[in-house]
Amino acid sequence: MKLLKKSFFILISIILVGCSSKISGEEYATIQEKFINMKSYSCNANVTFYSNKGENTYNIIQQAKKDGKYFIKTNAPEDVKGNVIVYDGNLVWQYNPEMDSKISIGDKDKMERKEICLFTFLENHIKSKDVTLETSKVDDSMYLILEAKIPQKNKYFSSEKLWINNKTKLPEKLVIYDEDNKERVKVEYLEFTYNPQIEDSEFDVENIANPQKN
Repeated sequence: MKLLKKSFFILISIILVGCSSKISGEEYATIQEKFINMKSYSCNANVTFYSNKGENTYNIIQQAKKDGKYFIKTNAPEDVKGNVIVYDGNLVWQYNPEMDSKISIGDKDKMERKEICLFTFLENHIKSKDVTLETSKVDDSMYLILEAKIPQKNKYFSSEKLWINNKTKLPEKLVIYDEDNKERVKVEYLEFTYNPQIEDSEFDVENIANPQKN
């Protein structure tokens, strides 16, 4: 963790040297501190997946910890409401409330789910070479845009960018691009909380499948 913090600090400091924007170095430092000290997060988000057949949007609740554990529950659309994907640190589990069934789907998850985790993005950002740091103004709000290259990239998942609101210091959008720089996945954060207290029991599929808990 100390290495991650040091690497992130050095990377941002180097990029700042040649960056001219309306966001000050002090503001960058505040955003940097938020992310290097992030041990967990929770969010409500709309996630859109794009393909040649069109697009599909899901509203999800996501909880994640720095050690890799995560929980994703789908709120909408109605036909997948309540479906849960959870990684307990060893295995990825899927729970379907309609069938009251839980199954293990292995020790690795699909790239499209793994990459929407912010801890995965930050890890990719640290490892990326020739990354860019951008700023953008949208509707009178300034954003810091961090870029990452995806190490195990394929033609559909090549790079990603994270938009961070300079005023709130909260992430607002994460976009994953294919090798032609077309959007493949977009995460729009409706609510986001840094470092909530998340018990490991939240990642226990037995608890998730327990009707008394839900």
